[in-house]
Amino acid sequence: MSATASPAADAPKPPILRGVRIAFAVAMLAVLIAPAVVVWLTRSSGPAVSPETGIHAGRLPSDVAIQDSTVWVVSGRDNRVVAIDAAHPEEAGTSHGTGSAPLRVAVGARSVWTADAGDDTVTRLDPLLPGSGRRIALGAEAVDVAVSPDGAWVSNGIRGTVTRIDPISNRVSGPPVRTGSYPAALAFGAGYLWVVNAGDGTVARVDPRENLVVGRRLPVGRDPQDIAVGFGSVWVANRGDGTVTRLSATTGKPAGTIRVGRAPGALAITREGVLVLDMRDGDVSEIDPANGRVDHVAHVGGFPTSMAVGAGGAWIVDARSGTVTRLRNDG
Repeated sequence: MSATASPAADAPKPPILRGVRIAFAVAMLAVLIAPAVVVWLTRSSGPAVSPETGIHAGRLPSDVAIQDSTVWVVSGRDNRVVAIDAAHPEEAGTSHGTGSAPLRVAVGARSVWTADAGDDTVTRLDPLLPGSGRRIALGAEAVDVAVSPDGAWVSNGIRGTVTRIDPISNRVSGPPVRTGSYPAALAFGAGYLWVVNAGDGTVARVDPRENLVVGRRLPVGRDPQDIAVGFGSVWVANRGDGTVTRLSATTGKPAGTIRVGRAPGALAITREGVLVLDMRDGDVSEIDPANGRVDHVAHVGGFPTSMAVGAGGAWIVDARSGTVTRLRNDG
């Protein structure tokens, strides 16, 4: 299904304003990443994990999503999303144009969606048709995007809201939902949209059918950056205090706090546990949901910004080198 661009999305912006937006988007990306070091592999216990050579994904890539055997990586400086065939990663990926300075990418509803921070739009494209992308104007900042059968949701950063896009009309549906201070990351699970509010260290639980926040905001750690749902729990990476908060996916009640590295900033659910990416040290660890034990998996280094699991491994984006690296489990 192709998106239809709204007139506001297609209208050119004044050059000065557009430059300010792009500069702000690049600054936002700098805030979302933290320095790490060089790439090599270590392993403390468990089956061996091997990193493959980084695959070129454009300039300033910031996020990754996986659909079947295709790995999608957004390139913020190139205004594009690159489709990499996981079966043949050595081959050049197919590029699809997006809006200005895309920060995040999601797949769902037979489409690929990008949150374009440079022009406050979402780009929706058909994964089979390069050049099919159409921009949808939000009227608010575009920071992260998540997709469910009911539509796409976008976090609006400094507005303190999330916005829903109807997948049929490809337009904003209903008023924005206020969730807290600087909503930065989104995840669907257990029937809710879970929103990380980086500005006040909370999580909001949104009923996507009613477009409202359920109950009070749930306190987590400092500077939370990512959220994932799995094993009956909601997991939040708190970059500011080196912890991962675990909440009940049913009630939202706290179920524990786990120390993982120095600056955990990205999460991914596997069949065995919860992968955690440390944005400062470039380490990948895994939490055992049965007992909370943390095992070191690998060291990837660079400027790691995001992680996704599927298509034969865990895929990690490095903004510094402009690459995505796959970790394979050799055990």
